[in-house]
Amino acid sequence: MKTALNPTRTAEAFVPGHVTGFFRIHDQDDDPFLRGSTGAGFCIRAGTTTRISARQADVISISVTYNGSPLDAPVTNTVVTQMLEDNAATMGVSIDYTSHLPIGTGYGASGAGALGAAIAMDSLLHDNHDLHRAGRYAHYAEVINHTGLGDVIAQTLGGLEIRLRPGAPGVGDARRIGLPTSKKVVLAGSPGIETSFVLTNPETRQQINRAGARLTERLDANRSLETFIECSRVFAESTGLMPDRVESALSHLERSGFPDSSMVMLGDAVFCFCSGDTEVPCKILAEHYGEENVLVTRISDQGGTLKQ
Repeated sequence: MKTALNPTRTAEAFVPGHVTGFFRIHDQDDDPFLRGSTGAGFCIRAGTTTRISARQADVISISVTYNGSPLDAPVTNTVVTQMLEDNAATMGVSIDYTSHLPIGTGYGASGAGALGAAIAMDSLLHDNHDLHRAGRYAHYAEVINHTGLGDVIAQTLGGLEIRLRPGAPGVGDARRIGLPTSKKVVLAGSPGIETSFVLTNPETRQQINRAGARLTERLDANRSLETFIECSRVFAESTGLMPDRVESALSHLERSGFPDSSMVMLGDAVFCFCSGDTEVPCKILAEHYGEENVLVTRISDQGGTLKQ
């Protein structure tokens, strides 16, 4: 651990957003680091920059802003408090998030915030920054707050991933699947499905786990973007998670020649992969979600990083 933290020190990290196509819940283990999800998804270049200022203090204090506005952030508070307590440190910590990710839409905003805070804090507390060590704190905070299970391990990796064993970074098993970097991704959505409700509702969990296990095996046997999209559509349709607006938007995209699309888990949101111009899918999705809720980005080959 670093000892000289006065005066104020700062650190900055960037974490990509993450979109889940399908998943299976694994949260029965008593150890939060062994809980998580299997399934598949992809990281996006749109993401969150975390800036932390910290100085030694008599008691721990944490303040958080998100795009300039104060934020009640239990996940971030868990990350920072746990890291400070484990290192016998008391500090006043200010965290400023600048993000292109709307909260509650399924783009991995919670995981990006948790991991960004953990990466930045890890660099302030240790001389040898360790991404997996930081990732374990972020994963722990997501799990105990019921805000996510598989985003953090994917966001340490980047790219299009398949998650074969649940758990925190360095514990679970997530592997990348090759993807053409020329692909653009159009996203559209708004807050809808509550992650905490899905993770704790017995009937919904059973439907998710039955479909998620089967589809993870299918993708593992044929690791390709096409299989990922196919499995994502099957999952959305078979679990009953698809809102009417998502179903309508996906049908509209498919009729217009953009079949490489599916539902964002978990959100009232869709993703659409495009090889060429994105004008048409953007226009289609704007009809369903409003122009202000359409985002064009690309696959992020990198996971979360400390900015030097």
